[in-house]
Amino acid sequence: MKKLIHSLLKSLGFKIVNTGIKEKQYQNFVKSFELENDPNNLVYSSAADIISIKKYFPELTLKCHKDGVLASFNSLKFYIETTEEFFILKEVFVEKDYNLLSNESYVVFDIGMNIGISSLFFGLQKNVEKIYSFEPVVNTYKQAIYNVALNENLSTKIEAFNIGLGATTRVERVLYNPQAKGNCGIRLESSLVIDKNNSKEIEINIQDVSTILPELFAKHTNYKKVLKIDCEGAEYEILQKLSDSSLLTQVDVLLIEWHDKGSEILENILLENNFRVVSRYLTSISGMIYAFKH
Repeated sequence: MKKLIHSLLKSLGFKIVNTGIKEKQYQNFVKSFELENDPNNLVYSSAADIISIKKYFPELTLKCHKDGVLASFNSLKFYIETTEEFFILKEVFVEKDYNLLSNESYVVFDIGMNIGISSLFFGLQKNVEKIYSFEPVVNTYKQAIYNVALNENLSTKIEAFNIGLGATTRVERVLYNPQAKGNCGIRLESSLVIDKNNSKEIEINIQDVSTILPELFAKHTNYKKVLKIDCEGAEYEILQKLSDSSLLTQVDVLLIEWHDKGSEILENILLENNFRVVSRYLTSISGMIYAFKH
């Protein structure tokens, strides 16, 4: 009877997965790191993403550290506290969402630093001269600074600011969940990841992007400038202000993750400013835009 049911389900297009086998595989995988314990079940819960990282970086090691784990690979170290952070680690280092396919010399502006994963990815690139990183949430910023300090050979390339960037200077109230730091922003309840029952409202400082970037741009007149923007909904106001203030004329590459409102608004701004645009969806309410100056 069991075989008959399985055959019927397969004929209808269903995939039969033995969850017991997968759980055993994950348990054995966690054991292979010989951790003293798995803090908050973090490694087991992140096993699928860690397996992907391990395939790409066989030298990956994990050690219990503070309230999470210390992940080491590719001569880098990251203090990781949540499953979301392992997912971002995979996105950046395995899927290479922010890879710069050019040998030209760049200065990178990391708008939405989070815990420092993308800043350290850029820092590892020999053709990146300097990274300026912006993260408005104090606790997230502190974890980012800690991660940068763990990588002394790259720390001199990264200058971080505990502010967010936007169209105006203001104090903004946002929802913060320590288990979903990367989803903290002006989207509030629009984020499907932020659980309002397990979040708290905090205040963050936003600075007008047109008052912050010109001085930094002026320090690197001979370098191509890259803006990586992943700031949970603020990308629309930031890009519009960059256009209105003519700062986009000084930018060569943009790597933008958009949320909720779609890509068309951003694409139109970029096309009006003479960028070539490549766009792809990640989910129904998020996606990536890669823009390059003609």
